Amino acid sequence: MTEDGIAALLARYEFGDSCVRRVMLDQEFGPQARGRVARLVIDARVMDEGLRWEPVCLDLFGVERFRIDESRGFAWALYDPPQFTRFDGLLQVDLCAERFGNPHPRNAQEVFEGSELVFAAADGSWSALQPWGSRRCPDRFEP
Repeated sequence: MTEDGIAALLARYEFGDSCVRRVMLDQEFGPQARGRVARLVIDARVMDEGLRWEPVCLDLFGVERFRIDESRGFAWALYDPPQFTRFDGLLQVDLCAERFGNPHPRNAQEVFEGSELVFAAADGSWSALQPWGSRRCPDRFEP
């Protein structure tokens, strides 16, 4: 996921009051395996289309670390857009970034501290999915 790709994602969608609909983790094995992958499906509003709801998919490849913490009552609602940073050669995707007083964390550890939903991956991509009424989200990865 390049800086331009991240900018395009954040320019297309309004994430305030959006909802994490699905988190899928998969582990590939074998000589051609790309390691652990994660797919996050979020219902977000399309800014240029009257704020209509649309599911957006974030695919993360080579996931080395993640945290999914439901113990504190995380409601799977997003109040701010995902925060994308890079530390130690990994893309950090924090879906609970509203806890930062500073918009930019200083290191990878700070990204993970206190966040209920965060991933560190080698790379990623995003795509729009068909609205829920017309097609179900894929149940398996096809990167």
